[in-house]
Amino acid sequence: MTSTSAREGGPSRAMIVPGDLAGPSGGNHYNARLASELVAGGVAVTVEPVPGPWPRPTRHDRSALRSALRRHTDVVVDGIVGSAAPDELAWAREQGVRIGVLVHLPLPAERGMTARERERLEGSERAALQAADTVVATSAWAREDLFRRYGLAEVRPVPPGADVALPAVGSSPPHLLFLGSISPRKNPLVLLDALRTVLDRPWTASLVGPTGPDEDYAEAVRVRADALDGRVQMLGSCRGEVLEAVWHATDLLVLPSSAETYGMVVTEALAHGIPALVPARTGAVEALQGSGERDGMPCAGAVVDVADPHAWSEALARWLDDGDLRRAWRAAALAHRDRLRGWATTATDFTQALRW
Repeated sequence: MTSTSAREGGPSRAMIVPGDLAGPSGGNHYNARLASELVAGGVAVTVEPVPGPWPRPTRHDRSALRSALRRHTDVVVDGIVGSAAPDELAWAREQGVRIGVLVHLPLPAERGMTARERERLEGSERAALQAADTVVATSAWAREDLFRRYGLAEVRPVPPGADVALPAVGSSPPHLLFLGSISPRKNPLVLLDALRTVLDRPWTASLVGPTGPDEDYAEAVRVRADALDGRVQMLGSCRGEVLEAVWHATDLLVLPSSAETYGMVVTEALAHGIPALVPARTGAVEALQGSGERDGMPCAGAVVDVADPHAWSEALARWLDDGDLRRAWRAAALAHRDRLRGWATTATDFTQALRW
């Protein structure tokens, strides 16, 4: 076992997370809240940010990861880092380090890359996850997805928690919120095209989130939003009180992503008593229905086929036209607030999965 001061002092646990990701993200929020709950629960854990444009690290970035790995005896690595570094994970295990990988989103699921790059990332991730002692995913849906992709049979699902917030008041006319990066995977163009078909109804909307790496896509979103009679605001990244004010004014969350392992923004909406439209065949369905429908409670929203452009138009028109439906979804979302999974439960499940 590698000799370091941390190891000489006994077992040392760490979460290795990306240090240079631009803008807020669900993965970063999950990591931060999880680490906070672990410490609050008496679990000693060090958060180790590593630099670099993960999952495309430089040699220097890989060296920094090795340095972080050798400082500890028991490590869980964020998937955007760990899945891009199978050699480093295998090396650390040879040194006696117990390795866990926390997969927020499989690397090949991100859009906007070439087929060759997707194949390379898939091979890297497959090797990294097979090298790990433990693989944790953020939902039961994600666990099944990793089994389909890589044949991994022992993935441990640890869904995120939610902090119950004050109920949103909403707006008149109804206000819709898209919260996520302005990127092909989050798919705001599908939403904007659907909104164009309901311009004869009263509504406003906000797009909140950082611009992704595809600048041409972001510009296309800006042009499409500007063409909607001034009804759509692009607010960029929002945090703290500013974001809370946006939630306060929102009546419906719209999440048209092409891929989601969970969709933490959905439970954030439910925590504010806000219903949601979510994409079919993604983990966001689990987030929406996790505390409803399966046990007899009504669902606080609807599941929409993201591959069908007309489906989003129809779902929005139905919600805008049917006041009883809006009230029913709102009531269901409010009823789910007290049933949401807390972050303390997430931390407990995480420690059990990692045997910490």
